[in-house]
Amino acid sequence: MESLSPVYEIAEAFGENTSRALFLTGKAGTGKTTFLKNLRRHTRKQMAVVAPTGVAAINAGGVTIHSFFQLPFTPFVPTEAGRRNLIGKLKMTNVKRKVLQQLEVLVVDEISMVRAYLLDAMDTVLRHYRFRPNEPFGGVQVIYIGDLYQLPPVAVREEWDLLKEYYRSPFFFDSRVIEQQPPVYIELDKIFRQSNAHYVRLLNEVRNDQLTDEGIELLRSRYIPDFKLSEHPDHIFLTTHNANANRINLEEMKRLKGRTYRFEADIDGDFPEKIYPNDPILELKKGARVMFIANDNHQPRLYFNGKIGTICEINKRHVKVLCDEDDEPIEVGHEVWENNRYTVNRSTGQIEEQLLGTYTQLPLRLAWAITIHKSQGLTFDKAVVDAEWAFSSGQVYVALSRCRTLEGLVLTSSIRRESLCVSPSVVQYSRQKPTLSVLKERLQQARRDYDEQIVRQVFDFKFADGVSGQLLAHINRHSDVINEEGITHATNLRRRVAQLYKTGITFQMQIHELFPLDDGQLQKRLEAAGDYFDTELKELMNECSHSPAEISDGDTAEEYKDILKTLFRELALKRHLTTGIHKDFTSEGYYALRDRFRLPFFMLITVDIFNDKDEESKR
Repeated sequence: MESLSPVYEIAEAFGENTSRALFLTGKAGTGKTTFLKNLRRHTRKQMAVVAPTGVAAINAGGVTIHSFFQLPFTPFVPTEAGRRNLIGKLKMTNVKRKVLQQLEVLVVDEISMVRAYLLDAMDTVLRHYRFRPNEPFGGVQVIYIGDLYQLPPVAVREEWDLLKEYYRSPFFFDSRVIEQQPPVYIELDKIFRQSNAHYVRLLNEVRNDQLTDEGIELLRSRYIPDFKLSEHPDHIFLTTHNANANRINLEEMKRLKGRTYRFEADIDGDFPEKIYPNDPILELKKGARVMFIANDNHQPRLYFNGKIGTICEINKRHVKVLCDEDDEPIEVGHEVWENNRYTVNRSTGQIEEQLLGTYTQLPLRLAWAITIHKSQGLTFDKAVVDAEWAFSSGQVYVALSRCRTLEGLVLTSSIRRESLCVSPSVVQYSRQKPTLSVLKERLQQARRDYDEQIVRQVFDFKFADGVSGQLLAHINRHSDVINEEGITHATNLRRRVAQLYKTGITFQMQIHELFPLDDGQLQKRLEAAGDYFDTELKELMNECSHSPAEISDGDTAEEYKDILKTLFRELALKRHLTTGIHKDFTSEGYYALRDRFRLPFFMLITVDIFNDKDEESKR
């Protein structure tokens, strides 16, 4: 790839070296996908990636929003009653809850398709499970990636009739949480996909619904209504509807003579049909036009997602594809797609990906025609576009911008002016784009704030306070099955952690006063604080491990143990951090210190009244 732009480098710095929310946008081909891949590869933060659809999630290496947050598919109403109703409906497992609690940065890909209420639902869930009801997304840094001028959110009429009194538009930027925490608006400005200046200008005009006379003439020059796809096998047909794409592929397959070979996907574990990357049973023939739907991981790379070619050899054991720009055919091996979920390592407390299932198949799909929606994110050398019946804003722009050159583009229908409409809400929001100099200033301030935040959060005991409150609430709800000593123990634990939380707030204020100084005072103060909190935290950890509770209900006892384990883990992590941060309180020092954390041995001794024997719960 060509050298990256200054704006791209600023975006990376915001993502890695600040805690600011970020909206990363840009025209097609400006490097948004590259940004996400680099962030995943290099970040020290505990990160998760979500997307609005299964296919988009698989492509981004993440999971769907609904799966990650366990959200129902019904609309979310952003009222106090709506928030209570949502939390009451959630079926959150212990693993998912811990992932939410350890999360530091959340990437929402294809944000243009995310409805406003969905973002507010995500915000509600994070505030609740992270015990930070007054902080947007519960204190998690959120990075939104997408182009608002591409495919918009689908606003079902019945849903919008219910929600329009709460939102100005269905777009994510009109959510309640965005109003509270506006992200830094960064638009990548260097286009890598197209190099022809006339074509780039045309795409910008289409994107912004500002077609000039010159732009109209350029489109007319590519209008060939009687174009025969069968006579130009090196082109791919982009259409607005699935039925049309399927019909074209079927017709072209029937034209081919010879044997049809069937290749069946190997599906292992949990891999739902709705996220299959292609047909589980591929029917292929020699001469079929196909498109690769994955990136080759070998060096040198032979194919990439969106590369098109023709099957030149095929039998039961192998398929070879000759691409237009290659001299030698590519022998196609199987690719493996993973369905992952996020979990927390019980020893380190770090978020990890857990493999649920795999889908193994040839990375091909028939490519005489595909829908414009499925083409988003792909790049073609030659494309035929039929966008006469485009039914959503952004479809025409997505279709036209898939092609690398104007010369490779063919229009089989005239583009209706009404298909180029841009939502006034998008236009208005886009005006918030800051200049490069303003971005640089904001980055400098955000970096300074982050350096201080890193140190202050070491002494932030808000989460421990929330867990201790959860423990006491659990005890009080089930006081009829718990002995008095257990209730007293939980009450005292809650009181001591609450006091720890208050002491931490006081010390954070001292850090704020000392932080601008660079004369060793802060280091000395951190070392002294480490000694103080070491004693407090050690006593609290010991108190967690020695519970006098007798619980006569199995489910109540299991939840009690799990909450105590969570509290113990948080206190152990805080002890590790508070006693070590004085040695290097830079962000790099903090992450290195945190990565060295290992959970100490934990044994909880309670009494099971059913068998009158001590029961040990070890972790």
